[in-house]
Amino acid sequence: MDNTRQQLAHWQAQVAADANNATAWFNFGWWSNRAGFFAQAVKAYEESIARGISDPEEAMSNLASVYSERLANTSMAVQWLDRALEIRPHYYQAVFNRAHIAEQTGDRDLACQLFARAAALSPKDPSAIARLVEADPTLTMASEVAKKLVELAGTHADSLMGLYRLQEREGHYAKAWERLVQANELDRLKQPPWPGFRWRDQIMNQLQTQLIPVAPAASNDNAPVFILGMFRTGSTLLEQILAAHPRFQPLGESEFWPREVHSLGGGMIKPGSRPNGTQQADSHARWRGHLHERRVPDGVRVTDKRPDNLFHIATILDVLPNAKIVISERDWRDTLVSVYGTRLHPQHGYATEPAAIADHIRLCHQIADFWTEALPDRIQRVSYEALVEDPESTLQELFAWLGERWDPACLEFYKLNNSVRTASVWQVREPLSTARKGRWRRYEVPLRERFGAALDEPLPPKLSA
Repeated sequence: MDNTRQQLAHWQAQVAADANNATAWFNFGWWSNRAGFFAQAVKAYEESIARGISDPEEAMSNLASVYSERLANTSMAVQWLDRALEIRPHYYQAVFNRAHIAEQTGDRDLACQLFARAAALSPKDPSAIARLVEADPTLTMASEVAKKLVELAGTHADSLMGLYRLQEREGHYAKAWERLVQANELDRLKQPPWPGFRWRDQIMNQLQTQLIPVAPAASNDNAPVFILGMFRTGSTLLEQILAAHPRFQPLGESEFWPREVHSLGGGMIKPGSRPNGTQQADSHARWRGHLHERRVPDGVRVTDKRPDNLFHIATILDVLPNAKIVISERDWRDTLVSVYGTRLHPQHGYATEPAAIADHIRLCHQIADFWTEALPDRIQRVSYEALVEDPESTLQELFAWLGERWDPACLEFYKLNNSVRTASVWQVREPLSTARKGRWRRYEVPLRERFGAALDEPLPPKLSA
């Protein structure tokens, strides 16, 4: 972060010294985005284009990413990508990003068309082909796409993941698991060792010391809702359901709180130090600015569904004492298979090995138990299985706890065309279903080999030294 601040200050000084320096404006935009100053990044990129930056399509594509990924403004992102493609129709990054937005907004036909086009522009890069497999449920192992994935599978985890999805789609579960193991092994070799059990006790001990005092809940009808927990447990689904209610606006996996936690000495799963009164006030002001930047109207409640905020509940409640915390949970075996089958960011080092995934799920359960016992009025746990088996009763209970009336439109969340920027992008475009419940049984043989009788327990086994 210190280097980011230094670079940001450097390029800010450069544009102040020479307002016609298009390259300086471009770099100022790049570092502003990285530092979390998204409106500033937009202005800087626009200035670089206005002042004649060479290869303006790159600035336009970057500008579109700020709008789509940071500001949830897909219409502006599309406008800039269309301008970039007018200048350079075969610019891979703009084509790929345009396909990405079509995917985010649930436009399956356009996403398939553009991912196929991107794959043709960069035939040795499997990223677009793998995304095409996810977008197009009609593709099979007999397709030309599958042949290309096989060709690239030796050194590309994306290709192996694409083949896994195709094999699973056709019911070839043993072959699918084999591809999953290969893909995760490639990723594991590129990542630092996961500290695992060495962090578990440290994290729990730190939570114990940070619990008291948590500010009392404030009465506020517009209280924000944080949906968090283990990855792949239904948090995106819950946020989409709330997004179908007129009182809620989704923020998605906002990067706001990770930046705040980092400033307090924390990390993804490492709680930061508790903010003092001045820090709380400053953080709250930045939060209000964040909501303004995301164009949240007055009187509307927001949802922030970043799962790893589970580790930062104390910080969130210190700054936003009226916040409501919803923890999503799911059968640990289904969660494990889903995480293992998703290429999470390298910071999630546990995600490449089943035993480490199981251990991380267990840690998340421990943290959920801790906070539920400590602050039962501030925490609501929602089971994925209960949600898909009895959605109306489960949701009515949730909305009553949130202090909102029940709206049957929430059951038609899949009709929304808002932007969804998580791995569940296609699942949440479908009605609620129990189809994914018990999915782990497709892979019971290799899971049984790894976990034995522990596979039948309600909680996953503990990873030992």
